[in-house]
Amino acid sequence: MADFKLSVVAPDRTVYEDVVKSVILPGIEGYLGVQSNHEPLIVALRPGIIEYVETTGIRHYVSITGGFAEVSDNNVIVLADEAKLSREIDLALEEKILEDARKALRGEASSMTSQQATAAIERATVRIKTARMN
Repeated sequence: MADFKLSVVAPDRTVYEDVVKSVILPGIEGYLGVQSNHEPLIVALRPGIIEYVETTGIRHYVSITGGFAEVSDNNVIVLADEAKLSREIDLALEEKILEDARKALRGEASSMTSQQATAAIERATVRIKTARMN
């Protein structure tokens, strides 16, 4: 299997950029796998987990909150709304955010609106799953 370049970019930084063997992306219509020489495409991404395999065979995970991916000429570029490598995620913090958001939805005292709480639950849930995948 040939290799290709993966770039995961968030508004504040390049989260990952290197040559990989494969990548799985959370498309809005479901997860999709990409390997070298994939047909060109542009796809909207939903909140989820990007899984990529380094050329050494080691799997890694990145939590994203949505965005877009472009696949062309053995390059995959992910433009993520937010992105964190699994090793960067503070599990205790994300669990606290999740609990606070759940309290807000239950009507307990909170500065979050129900829409903000729903979004926080989605982000925290994806990050917790990603952190636990290591």
